[in-house]
Amino acid sequence: MAKLLEVFNKNVVLSYQDKENLEKSVFFDSGAFVSDSRLRPLLTSGSKTFEVPFIHPIDGNLEANYSNTIMTDIAMPRSIEASKSKGRLAFLNEGFIESRLETYLSGQSPLQHIARMLDKFWLTQIENRAIATLFGLYNHDVANGKKLITDISKTTADDTSGFDVNAFIDAEGTMNAAHQGRGVIIVHPLIATKMRKQKLVEKVTTSDNLTPVETYNGRTVIQSTKGTILGTGKNAKYVSYLLGGGAFAADMVAGYDDLEVERTANTGNGGGHTTLWTRRHALIHPQGFSFIAEDSALTGGTTNEAPSASWADLAKAENWRMDASADSVAVRFLITNL
Repeated sequence: MAKLLEVFNKNVVLSYQDKENLEKSVFFDSGAFVSDSRLRPLLTSGSKTFEVPFIHPIDGNLEANYSNTIMTDIAMPRSIEASKSKGRLAFLNEGFIESRLETYLSGQSPLQHIARMLDKFWLTQIENRAIATLFGLYNHDVANGKKLITDISKTTADDTSGFDVNAFIDAEGTMNAAHQGRGVIIVHPLIATKMRKQKLVEKVTTSDNLTPVETYNGRTVIQSTKGTILGTGKNAKYVSYLLGGGAFAADMVAGYDDLEVERTANTGNGGGHTTLWTRRHALIHPQGFSFIAEDSALTGGTTNEAPSASWADLAKAENWRMDASADSVAVRFLITNL
Protein backbone atom coordinates (compact mmCIF):
# COMPACT_ATOMS: atom_id res chain seq x y z
CA MET A 1 0.00 0.00 0.00
CA ALA A 2 1.21 3.51 -0.84
CA LYS A 3 2.34 5.83 1.97
CA LEU A 4 0.89 9.30 2.37
CA LEU A 5 4.28 11.01 2.14
CA GLU A 6 5.00 9.12 -1.08
CA VAL A 7 1.82 10.02 -2.95
CA PHE A 8 0.68 13.33 -1.44
CA ASN A 9 0.63 16.34 -3.76
CA LYS A 10 -1.19 19.39 -2.42
CA ASN A 11 -1.92 20.92 -5.81
CA VAL A 12 -3.42 17.67 -7.10
CA VAL A 13 -5.70 17.36 -4.06
CA LEU A 14 -6.78 20.98 -4.49
CA SER A 15 -7.62 20.33 -8.14
CA TYR A 16 -10.03 17.57 -7.08
CA GLN A 17 -11.75 19.57 -4.34
CA ASP A 18 -14.92 21.55 -5.01
CA LYS A 19 -13.98 25.21 -5.30
CA GLU A 20 -17.29 26.26 -3.72
CA ASN A 21 -17.91 23.27 -1.48
CA LEU A 22 -20.54 25.03 0.62
CA GLU A 23 -22.78 25.37 -2.42
CA LYS A 24 -23.10 21.57 -2.47
CA SER A 25 -24.91 21.77 0.87
CA VAL A 26 -28.61 20.95 0.98
CA PHE A 27 -29.01 24.19 2.94
CA PHE A 28 -27.48 26.21 0.11
CA ASP A 29 -29.38 24.30 -2.57
CA SER A 30 -32.66 25.08 -0.79
CA GLY A 31 -31.91 28.80 -0.56
CA ALA A 32 -31.62 28.78 3.25
CA PHE A 33 -27.90 29.67 3.01
CA VAL A 34 -26.93 32.82 1.13
CA SER A 35 -23.62 34.55 0.53
CA ASP A 36 -22.79 38.01 -0.74
CA SER A 37 -19.78 40.19 -1.48
CA ARG A 38 -19.46 41.28 2.17
CA LEU A 39 -18.70 37.83 3.54
CA ARG A 40 -15.51 36.68 1.81
CA PRO A 41 -13.46 39.72 3.00
CA LEU A 42 -14.60 39.00 6.57
CA LEU A 43 -13.25 35.46 6.37
CA THR A 44 -9.86 36.60 5.11
CA SER A 45 -9.48 39.68 7.34
CA GLY A 46 -8.09 37.86 10.38
CA SER A 47 -10.75 39.39 12.65
CA LYS A 48 -12.61 37.09 15.07
CA THR A 49 -15.83 39.12 15.11
CA PHE A 50 -17.77 41.24 12.64
CA GLU A 51 -20.67 43.68 12.56
CA VAL A 52 -23.15 44.04 9.71
CA PRO A 53 -25.46 47.08 9.75
CA PHE A 54 -29.10 46.72 8.75
CA ILE A 55 -32.07 49.13 8.51
CA HIS A 56 -35.25 48.31 10.37
CA PRO A 57 -38.27 47.93 8.07
CA ILE A 58 -40.49 50.98 7.70
CA ASP A 59 -43.95 50.33 9.14
CA GLY A 60 -46.42 50.68 6.30
CA ASN A 61 -49.33 50.15 8.69
CA LEU A 62 -48.94 53.70 10.02
CA GLU A 63 -51.01 56.10 7.95
CA ALA A 64 -49.07 58.43 5.63
CA ASN A 65 -49.36 62.23 5.65
CA TYR A 66 -52.01 63.92 3.51
CA SER A 67 -50.83 66.93 1.53
CA ASN A 68 -52.68 70.24 1.69
CA THR A 69 -52.14 73.90 0.68
CA ILE A 70 -51.61 75.46 4.14
CA MET A 71 -48.14 77.04 4.38
CA THR A 72 -47.93 76.70 8.15
CA ASP A 73 -48.82 72.99 8.29
CA ILE A 74 -45.45 71.29 8.77
CA ALA A 75 -45.13 67.54 8.24
CA MET A 76 -42.68 65.70 10.46
CA PRO A 77 -40.63 62.99 8.75
CA ARG A 78 -40.25 59.56 10.27
CA SER A 79 -36.87 58.51 11.54
CA ILE A 80 -35.18 55.52 9.95
CA GLU A 81 -33.75 53.23 12.59
CA ALA A 82 -30.68 51.12 12.04
CA SER A 83 -28.86 48.50 14.10
CA LYS A 84 -25.88 46.21 13.80
CA SER A 85 -25.86 42.44 13.99
CA LYS A 86 -22.79 40.97 15.65
CA GLY A 87 -21.31 37.66 14.54
CA ARG A 88 -18.21 35.54 15.04
CA LEU A 89 -16.04 33.54 12.71
CA ALA A 90 -14.98 29.97 13.45
CA PHE A 91 -11.38 28.89 12.95
CA LEU A 92 -11.51 25.14 12.39
CA ASN A 93 -9.03 22.37 11.77
CA GLU A 94 -8.83 18.59 11.77
CA GLY A 95 -6.03 16.09 11.35
CA PHE A 96 -6.24 12.65 9.75
CA ILE A 97 -3.52 10.23 10.76
CA GLU A 98 -2.22 7.87 8.09
CA SER A 99 -3.91 4.81 9.58
CA ARG A 100 -7.26 6.58 9.12
CA LEU A 101 -6.41 7.28 5.48
CA GLU A 102 -5.53 3.71 4.51
CA THR A 103 -8.79 3.15 2.63
CA TYR A 104 -8.19 6.22 0.51
CA LEU A 105 -4.51 5.51 -0.07
CA SER A 106 -5.32 2.04 -1.40
CA GLY A 107 -7.81 3.40 -3.93
CA GLN A 108 -7.17 3.74 -7.65
CA SER A 109 -6.95 7.52 -7.30
CA PRO A 110 -5.96 8.11 -3.67
CA LEU A 111 -5.69 11.89 -3.87
CA GLN A 112 -9.11 12.18 -5.49
CA HIS A 113 -10.58 10.01 -2.73
CA ILE A 114 -8.90 12.16 -0.07
CA ALA A 115 -10.28 15.35 -1.66
CA ARG A 116 -13.80 13.94 -1.60
CA MET A 117 -13.40 12.83 2.00
CA LEU A 118 -12.31 16.32 3.06
CA ASP A 119 -15.14 18.01 1.14
CA LYS A 120 -17.72 15.77 2.82
CA PHE A 121 -16.15 16.30 6.24
CA TRP A 122 -16.26 20.09 6.07
CA LEU A 123 -19.75 20.16 4.61
CA THR A 124 -21.01 18.05 7.52
CA GLN A 125 -19.21 20.29 10.00
CA ILE A 126 -20.87 23.42 8.58
CA GLU A 127 -24.34 21.90 8.58
CA ASN A 128 -23.90 20.75 12.19
CA ARG A 129 -22.87 24.28 13.18
CA ALA A 130 -26.06 25.58 11.58
CA ILE A 131 -28.18 23.05 13.52
CA ALA A 132 -26.42 23.91 16.80
CA THR A 133 -27.11 27.58 16.07
CA LEU A 134 -30.79 26.88 15.50
CA PHE A 135 -31.03 25.09 18.85
CA GLY A 136 -29.45 28.16 20.44
CA LEU A 137 -32.00 30.43 18.78
CA TYR A 138 -34.78 28.14 20.01
CA ASN A 139 -33.42 28.29 23.57
CA HIS A 140 -33.18 32.08 23.29
CA ASP A 141 -36.76 32.33 22.06
CA VAL A 142 -38.02 30.13 24.92
CA ALA A 143 -36.40 32.56 27.35
CA ASN A 144 -37.65 35.68 25.57
CA GLY A 145 -41.37 35.41 24.95
CA LYS A 146 -41.63 32.56 22.43
CA LYS A 147 -42.15 34.90 19.48
CA LEU A 148 -41.02 32.30 16.93
CA ILE A 149 -42.54 29.14 18.45
CA THR A 150 -45.72 27.24 17.63
CA ASP A 151 -46.25 24.66 20.38
CA ILE A 152 -49.04 22.05 20.20
CA SER A 153 -47.27 19.51 22.41
CA LYS A 154 -48.83 18.22 25.62
CA THR A 155 -47.41 16.84 28.85
CA THR A 156 -49.42 13.72 28.12
CA ALA A 157 -49.27 13.17 24.35
CA ASP A 158 -52.49 12.41 22.49
CA ASP A 159 -53.80 12.32 18.92
CA THR A 160 -54.04 16.12 18.75
CA SER A 161 -50.47 16.88 19.88
CA GLY A 162 -48.47 14.96 17.29
CA PHE A 163 -46.77 16.27 14.15
CA ASP A 164 -49.07 16.59 11.13
CA VAL A 165 -49.56 18.84 8.15
CA ASN A 166 -52.00 21.11 10.00
CA ALA A 167 -49.41 21.86 12.69
CA PHE A 168 -46.83 22.52 9.98
CA ILE A 169 -49.14 24.94 8.14
CA ASP A 170 -49.92 26.78 11.37
CA ALA A 171 -46.21 27.21 12.13
CA GLU A 172 -45.30 28.25 8.59
CA GLY A 173 -48.24 30.66 8.58
CA THR A 174 -46.52 32.74 11.27
CA MET A 175 -43.70 33.50 8.81
CA ASN A 176 -43.61 36.37 6.38
CA ALA A 177 -45.14 35.25 3.06
CA ALA A 178 -41.73 35.67 1.38
CA HIS A 179 -40.35 32.84 3.55
CA GLN A 180 -43.20 30.37 3.05
CA GLY A 181 -43.25 27.41 0.67
CA ARG A 182 -39.49 27.04 0.28
CA GLY A 183 -36.34 26.57 2.30
CA VAL A 184 -35.61 23.80 4.81
CA ILE A 185 -37.33 21.86 7.56
CA ILE A 186 -35.01 20.09 10.01
CA VAL A 187 -36.67 17.24 11.87
CA HIS A 188 -35.90 14.27 14.08
CA PRO A 189 -35.69 10.98 12.13
CA LEU A 190 -38.90 9.75 13.80
CA ILE A 191 -40.76 12.85 12.57
CA ALA A 192 -39.33 12.25 9.07
CA THR A 193 -40.66 8.69 9.24
CA LYS A 194 -44.09 10.02 10.20
CA MET A 195 -43.99 12.43 7.26
CA ARG A 196 -43.44 9.48 4.93
CA LYS A 197 -46.28 7.52 6.51
CA GLN A 198 -48.56 10.50 5.90
CA LYS A 199 -47.45 10.32 2.23
CA LEU A 200 -46.54 13.99 2.03
CA VAL A 201 -42.85 13.59 1.23
CA GLU A 202 -41.62 13.90 -2.36
CA LYS A 203 -38.22 13.08 -3.82
CA VAL A 204 -36.90 15.83 -6.04
CA THR A 205 -33.87 15.77 -8.35
CA THR A 206 -32.41 18.97 -9.78
CA SER A 207 -29.77 19.46 -12.44
CA ASP A 208 -27.39 20.78 -9.79
CA ASN A 209 -27.96 17.94 -7.35
CA LEU A 210 -27.98 14.47 -8.88
CA THR A 211 -28.84 12.86 -5.54
CA PRO A 212 -32.62 13.13 -4.96
CA VAL A 213 -33.62 15.13 -1.89
CA GLU A 214 -36.82 14.70 0.10
CA THR A 215 -39.15 17.68 0.26
CA TYR A 216 -42.18 18.39 2.44
CA ASN A 217 -44.60 21.04 1.19
CA GLY A 218 -41.81 22.66 -0.80
CA ARG A 219 -39.16 22.46 1.94
CA THR A 220 -36.06 20.29 1.80
CA VAL A 221 -36.17 17.74 4.64
CA ILE A 222 -33.02 17.38 6.75
CA GLN A 223 -32.87 14.78 9.48
CA SER A 224 -30.92 15.37 12.68
CA THR A 225 -30.90 13.95 16.18
CA LYS A 226 -29.18 17.10 17.47
CA GLY A 227 -31.53 19.55 19.20
CA THR A 228 -34.67 17.96 17.77
CA ILE A 229 -35.95 15.99 20.78
CA LEU A 230 -36.66 17.12 24.35
CA GLY A 231 -37.26 14.40 26.93
CA THR A 232 -37.75 10.69 26.40
CA GLY A 233 -40.54 8.18 25.91
CA LYS A 234 -43.98 8.62 24.41
CA ASN A 235 -44.38 12.13 25.89
CA ALA A 236 -41.12 13.45 24.47
CA LYS A 237 -41.34 16.77 22.63
CA TYR A 238 -39.93 17.13 19.13
CA VAL A 239 -38.55 20.41 17.78
CA SER A 240 -38.90 20.95 14.03
CA TYR A 241 -37.00 23.90 12.53
CA LEU A 242 -38.41 25.84 9.59
CA LEU A 243 -35.92 27.99 7.66
CA GLY A 244 -36.97 30.34 4.89
CA GLY A 245 -34.83 31.58 2.05
CA GLY A 246 -31.81 33.56 3.24
CA ALA A 247 -32.14 32.45 6.86
CA PHE A 248 -28.36 32.12 7.17
CA ALA A 249 -25.45 34.11 5.80
CA ALA A 250 -22.76 31.53 5.09
CA ASP A 251 -19.32 31.23 3.59
CA MET A 252 -16.16 29.18 4.07
CA VAL A 253 -12.56 29.48 2.88
CA ALA A 254 -9.40 27.43 3.33
CA GLY A 255 -7.48 28.42 6.44
CA TYR A 256 -3.78 29.20 6.65
CA ASP A 257 -1.60 26.19 5.78
CA ASP A 258 -4.53 24.05 4.68
CA LEU A 259 -3.52 20.55 3.52
CA GLU A 260 -0.33 20.36 5.53
CA VAL A 261 1.40 17.00 5.98
CA GLU A 262 3.22 16.50 9.27
CA ARG A 263 5.65 13.69 10.09
CA THR A 264 6.41 13.03 13.76
CA ALA A 265 9.38 10.80 14.55
CA ASN A 266 8.99 10.25 18.30
CA THR A 267 5.30 9.22 18.44
CA GLY A 268 4.40 5.55 18.54
CA ASN A 269 7.42 5.16 20.81
CA GLY A 270 9.69 6.07 17.94
CA GLY A 271 7.70 4.37 15.18
CA GLY A 272 6.42 7.74 13.98
CA HIS A 273 3.20 8.90 12.35
CA THR A 274 2.16 10.90 9.30
CA THR A 275 -0.83 13.25 9.63
CA LEU A 276 -2.73 15.31 7.06
CA TRP A 277 -4.06 18.60 8.50
CA THR A 278 -6.92 20.53 6.94
CA ARG A 279 -8.10 23.98 8.02
CA ARG A 280 -11.11 26.22 7.34
CA HIS A 281 -12.37 29.66 8.28
CA ALA A 282 -16.17 29.46 8.45
CA LEU A 283 -18.98 31.94 8.82
CA ILE A 284 -22.47 30.57 9.51
CA HIS A 285 -24.70 33.30 10.89
CA PRO A 286 -28.50 33.57 11.25
CA GLN A 287 -29.70 36.80 9.71
CA GLY A 288 -31.49 39.12 12.10
CA PHE A 289 -29.62 37.84 15.17
CA SER A 290 -26.40 38.70 17.00
CA PHE A 291 -23.99 36.31 18.68
CA ILE A 292 -23.08 38.29 21.79
CA ALA A 293 -20.89 35.95 23.85
CA GLU A 294 -17.59 37.42 25.03
CA ASP A 295 -14.29 35.68 24.35
CA SER A 296 -14.04 34.58 27.98
CA ALA A 297 -17.30 32.59 27.67
CA LEU A 298 -16.26 30.54 24.63
CA THR A 299 -15.07 26.93 24.62
CA GLY A 300 -14.03 26.49 20.97
CA GLY A 301 -10.33 25.85 21.51
CA THR A 302 -8.45 24.82 24.63
CA THR A 303 -8.26 26.07 28.22
CA ASN A 304 -5.41 28.31 27.06
CA GLU A 305 -7.40 30.09 24.33
CA ALA A 306 -10.83 29.64 22.75
CA PRO A 307 -11.35 32.17 19.93
CA SER A 308 -14.23 30.27 18.26
CA ALA A 309 -17.73 29.26 19.36
CA SER A 310 -18.14 25.53 19.88
CA TRP A 311 -21.39 23.67 19.14
CA ALA A 312 -22.19 23.94 22.86
CA ASP A 313 -21.60 27.71 22.79
CA LEU A 314 -23.87 28.10 19.77
CA ALA A 315 -26.66 26.22 21.58
CA LYS A 316 -26.78 28.54 24.63
CA ALA A 317 -29.71 30.96 24.89
CA GLU A 318 -27.68 33.70 26.57
CA ASN A 319 -25.24 33.89 23.66
CA TRP A 320 -27.87 35.24 21.24
CA ARG A 321 -29.90 38.41 20.72
CA MET A 322 -32.68 38.94 18.18
CA ASP A 323 -32.11 42.26 16.40
CA ALA A 324 -34.79 42.18 13.72
CA SER A 325 -38.55 41.92 14.18
CA ALA A 326 -40.12 38.48 14.44
CA ASP A 327 -41.96 39.08 11.17
CA SER A 328 -38.75 39.62 9.22
CA VAL A 329 -36.84 36.67 10.70
CA ALA A 330 -36.82 33.60 8.43
CA VAL A 331 -36.73 31.03 11.27
CA ARG A 332 -39.60 29.28 13.09
CA PHE A 333 -39.88 26.42 15.59
CA LEU A 334 -42.67 23.85 15.73
CA ILE A 335 -43.01 21.84 18.97
CA THR A 336 -45.06 18.65 18.87
CA ASN A 337 -45.22 15.19 20.32
CA LEU A 338 -44.68 12.31 17.95
